[in-house]
Amino acid sequence: MPALPESTLDHATPRVARRRTVSNRIAVAAMHAAGCAGMSPEIFSARTGIEAQDLIDANGRIEGARHRRLVALMTSIGPDIEPLLDERCALFPDFPVLGNLCLNARTLREAIDAFITFRPLIGEFDFLFCQETPESVQFEYIAEFSPENCFQALANFQVLATLIRAYDVAQPTVFRVALTCDEPRRAHVPGDFFGAAVRYCASANQMQFPAAALDRPFTKYNAVLAPFLLQQTQKELQRVQQSGLFSTHIAELVRDIIADESGEAPTSSSLLAQICERLNTSRWTLRRQLQAEGLHFSELEARVKFKEACRLLADTRFSVAQISEQLGFSSQSAFTRFFRSRHATPPVAFRQWARIQQGSGCGA
Repeated sequence: MPALPESTLDHATPRVARRRTVSNRIAVAAMHAAGCAGMSPEIFSARTGIEAQDLIDANGRIEGARHRRLVALMTSIGPDIEPLLDERCALFPDFPVLGNLCLNARTLREAIDAFITFRPLIGEFDFLFCQETPESVQFEYIAEFSPENCFQALANFQVLATLIRAYDVAQPTVFRVALTCDEPRRAHVPGDFFGAAVRYCASANQMQFPAAALDRPFTKYNAVLAPFLLQQTQKELQRVQQSGLFSTHIAELVRDIIADESGEAPTSSSLLAQICERLNTSRWTLRRQLQAEGLHFSELEARVKFKEACRLLADTRFSVAQISEQLGFSSQSAFTRFFRSRHATPPVAFRQWARIQQGSGCGA
């Protein structure tokens, strides 16, 4: 029997990013579980730093510092977190792009490969290893935050088991699960779900199931739809990875500083100094990290200023001189030369064209 694809066999996922994040859907579920344990939304926000507005956008992400606080809070709740685990299949509805791809594969092998490859859509602070033998497939789960608590491992194994059973419909699949934590007070629930008693106080979080169904053709596979689902998932993963780039974070800081009308318009030098101060880092370190992504600060600054210039010209009544001053140029003529170096027309002509086109073409 062929082994699982290289992307899954003995391979940790997700790839380590510079600014790793977790989908805010995890925080939504955690807030619900905390509520079931009697915790108010106000206390939840105070403990985690995650506000209600952070959870509105279904595509939002939570950065590492607040996710660490979230995991610490969930760990402190202890057994009362278990109501969250009862919603075993809730993950795919929260991540429809991932769910659609995983539930439309030619075989279970391909479904597992898709799940592991695109798990960064869910989060980037845990790791899932997969190893195959002729008789069985074994997953091992490692949490970067709070590895001593296995509720994260249990939730991931339940999602995987749900996916596997969607393909292995010939007979109920039995999963052999081992968890590193002590036996919880509701231990019969995981055992009932997996079809066998869960072993606790193990050396690793592992789940094993028979490999017989790996390459059995999936009768509900839609070959016409498959490439579109893959393309959609790849695009979503690219969006998440781009949002995690260090350069993207720096661009957001540049945009915030130059858009702040309360202070003096920053020069290139003062802009760099303010960013280093906010990040508590040196200019050398900042430049080195940008160069690792193939960018220089001056080019990043120019990109942001051009996009902001397009927005101000198209959407405001500020004069060219006012826009020039707000963006930190020494003179209106310097701003005009800069703008023309990135667009075929001067600022005034761009403004006329942009308003005719209702703002389309900005940044082209």
